[in-house]
Amino acid sequence: MNRSDRNLVIAIGVVFVIVVGGFVGTIMYTGMTTPFSVVMSQSMQHSQTESEIGVIDTGDVVMVMDPSKTQIYSYVEGTQNGHSSFGDYGSVIIYDRGSNYNPVIHRAIVWLDYNPGTDTWSAPSLDGYAGTWYYEDETGQRVQNPDPYNITGTLVFEDITVSGKDVEINVDSLNKHSGYLTMGDNTRNNYFDQVSILGVQHDLVSMDDIRSVPFLEIPWLGTLKILISNGGENLEYVTNSLPSLIMCIIVIFGFLMLLDGLTLYRNQKGLIYRISRVRECSR
Repeated sequence: MNRSDRNLVIAIGVVFVIVVGGFVGTIMYTGMTTPFSVVMSQSMQHSQTESEIGVIDTGDVVMVMDPSKTQIYSYVEGTQNGHSSFGDYGSVIIYDRGSNYNPVIHRAIVWLDYNPGTDTWSAPSLDGYAGTWYYEDETGQRVQNPDPYNITGTLVFEDITVSGKDVEINVDSLNKHSGYLTMGDNTRNNYFDQVSILGVQHDLVSMDDIRSVPFLEIPWLGTLKILISNGGENLEYVTNSLPSLIMCIIVIFGFLMLLDGLTLYRNQKGLIYRISRVRECSR
């Protein structure tokens, strides 16, 4: 094997080790055999027309972690301890809603514990929550000094999330098990999933339902998958995604070509210098 072939084999081996090692390391860190997920809908967007870095938009790829390897905080908890992700308080989760439906990527808003003895609900994180919340009795009257450990009737939140939504849900209609109330960040998602999403209605998201927890956004990369598999569905909500992706590809290839050109220039300059030295020595 000549020198050039040996260098090529070494280069391929180094690239292989880096790629495989990086993938294996990612799997070990996240606890997920598929640590990447493409966002197909606009339900987490903060803008109605554009993709934003730091927010989960249509066409983004998110890196996800196994729930057992991270701490999940609700929006209510995040307002108290400062935990935030993707542009708002609390954790974003990906959860299953049954074998006949696609998973949902939404924000955990508040955890509710069911009290079987009294047929009521508890939300311990509301004890100390600075936002406005209350519940209404069966007559629609607002209960004064609401008790977070004895919730019944219609639970109401005012001005929550960055979009400042007012939302409510009749907790008496929920299936009797503990879990999260969840909701998308988009201003059009002005209902809890447990009211509005088919396959989720009346069912809180338990820990067993949570498939993964997103922790990193790679903007625009999933746009190509949406174009190929879904014919560009929902890309009208992120008009800057495809141009941004194309620009990134151009910049990356331009940078690689520049490096190649600089390397070629240095090699040629070195060759010219060596030739000139040989000529000087031969005189």
